[in-house]
Amino acid sequence: MSYRCVDWSKEKAVEREKKGKNAKDPYIVSLSEGCGGEYINEDDFDIEDKTPCVFRGLGKSHMIWECINNNVDYMYIDTGYMGNAITKIYHRIAYNNLQTLNHLKPHEVKERIYAKYDGQSKVADKVWATKRPLVRWNLKVREPHEKKKILVVPPSQKVFNHFGGNAPIYTKKLVKKIKEISNRTVEIRKKLSRAERVDFSLQDQLRKGKYHCIVTFNSIASIEAISMGVPAVVLGPNAGAYLSEKDLKNIDNPYYPDIVDVFDHLEYLKWCQFTGEEMRAEHTHKVIEALQGDVKPVKFKIAEDFNV
Repeated sequence: MSYRCVDWSKEKAVEREKKGKNAKDPYIVSLSEGCGGEYINEDDFDIEDKTPCVFRGLGKSHMIWECINNNVDYMYIDTGYMGNAITKIYHRIAYNNLQTLNHLKPHEVKERIYAKYDGQSKVADKVWATKRPLVRWNLKVREPHEKKKILVVPPSQKVFNHFGGNAPIYTKKLVKKIKEISNRTVEIRKKLSRAERVDFSLQDQLRKGKYHCIVTFNSIASIEAISMGVPAVVLGPNAGAYLSEKDLKNIDNPYYPDIVDVFDHLEYLKWCQFTGEEMRAEHTHKVIEALQGDVKPVKFKIAEDFNV
């Protein structure tokens, strides 16, 4: 399958170059090389062309929505699900969504990859050999405690710009709704810069505090919390949804997955995130197609479907 790998505008490229920055997005370039796709600037994006696209970052939101509304498939690159505690080494690649929304068991992952290379078992063997060790966290089983707090990890306005909502208003309504359902104390995690998040990660906060669960929209904080033995309630399209509670009314007794399911899902997500160097490999886009190619785009918007 051919792809149009869409970078930022030519004007932005010139401005970045003047400031001594890279004129091209290195991950868009890497994936375009790996998939043999056409590298283009967003100025040349034409929705009449039905060739699937590759985007990176929510700055491309308007083009993503054009693809969704015109049934054009796309791949989306953003921060990876795990392994980025200090620096952003891994970047997720989602098909037709902002995050990987499906789940496959380990044997299904292998079956799909080998099916993609049907009749080329030696090639499939080489692809399977690229499997990395799972980035393991110290997974724990939570200890229920009636005095533990509920931690809300609010969505950013940048995310809600894509989904058509107002993040502060949504968060305010969410907290109000939680307090109508539960008597537990509700705490909102403060917005931190990247540097601050490295110094005081969500997992650091969960270790130091007593938390019953976290509530989030589409943040991968859900996966980080579950790995700490803290259940997550997710209310939007989220890669951690398979492991999380999805109904706010169950917040006092949220779903918590079996430890085997946790490792299986992390094992799957590992196949959906890559380094920049790995994106240059010819198999990367084929792995994403094999594992997520049957996933349809999420077409809802906050204002329509996510009022709490």
